[in-house]
Amino acid sequence: MVLDSTLREGEQTPGVNFSPEDRLRIGIALDEVGVDFIEAGHPAVSPEILEGVRLLVDQGLNADILCHSRALRSDIDLVLKTEAPWVGIFLCVSRNCLSRRFGITLEDALRKIEDAVLYAKGHGLKVRFTPEDTTRTEWEHLEAVLRLVKELGVDRVSMADTTGSAHPLEFFNLVRRVVKFGIPVNVHCHNDLGLALANAIMAIEAGATLVDATVNGIGERAGIVDLTQLLGALYYHYGIGKYRLEKLYALSRLVEQVTGLETPPNWPIVGENAFTHKAGLHVSAVVRDPSFYEFLPAETFGRERRIYVDRFAGRETIRFHLRRFGIEDDGVVEALLRKVKSSRRPFTPEALAEEARRMMT
Repeated sequence: MVLDSTLREGEQTPGVNFSPEDRLRIGIALDEVGVDFIEAGHPAVSPEILEGVRLLVDQGLNADILCHSRALRSDIDLVLKTEAPWVGIFLCVSRNCLSRRFGITLEDALRKIEDAVLYAKGHGLKVRFTPEDTTRTEWEHLEAVLRLVKELGVDRVSMADTTGSAHPLEFFNLVRRVVKFGIPVNVHCHNDLGLALANAIMAIEAGATLVDATVNGIGERAGIVDLTQLLGALYYHYGIGKYRLEKLYALSRLVEQVTGLETPPNWPIVGENAFTHKAGLHVSAVVRDPSFYEFLPAETFGRERRIYVDRFAGRETIRFHLRRFGIEDDGVVEALLRKVKSSRRPFTPEALAEEARRMMT
């Protein structure tokens, strides 16, 4: 399963602040893709976030709606106002955090966690608990927390690589140990070393049943797992076909528009160049059968294949574009190829056709 956190983790990106209407538009688009959970925000951050989450909850979406919360009754009270069915409670329990950040003992932290979880459960909420900075937390502390939350009946636990520091094999081993506690496991993987997707896949292999992601991989610092890449991997490597992949490109563009954050042109699947072919040798193969150089068919993701034209072009590139305009002339192809090869600028298909017609008159 997949949890999209664009509306919570994604809003922690510098410069990103969603209006209630933004939250609604993105949430509905996520539901159309078919994500299993939408982490809709942290209501304690601002009244506007609470309003936006409540607006989203009122839509009756298929996805489960989850709100972020510190291990505080006051935060949980605000979650209850949204009427979201899930709360994600978090508290770091590493030795370093407890002593230097919070100034409390592990026993104090366990009492706080117990109070928050029981309070949430007592008010009818389903609970996911996250020991923040899981991958840098001492095992004996994690074990104590896991035993406690299992006794308290939490519905899920989330293993967070909060700083993106985990090695995929180490993360696999950690998740496998946690899975043995018998609580359904989420993972939340940051991308500081570019390993977020690798860590998520290793977590799936270790038995995790839900992965957090965001549209275009946005989030704090270098962001987290990219939703489109994750769903592509689930489809092609695990045969999971329940998500509507053809809607991902439009979703990516929507989040770009709302946030003002553009994805790099070479970004997998939704980047401008993801299904663009340039080298002449590649194009000559692709025009016969795209699978020669496309593992991921463009159409699967609502994309169109593009053949780029500059001095790397070959005859098949020129011929491919001219045919689209009804032009079949080998002499013109040769003449255009010489012109393209001698230029440093790219040519649009329209420019090629115009030049071809000029040559034919």
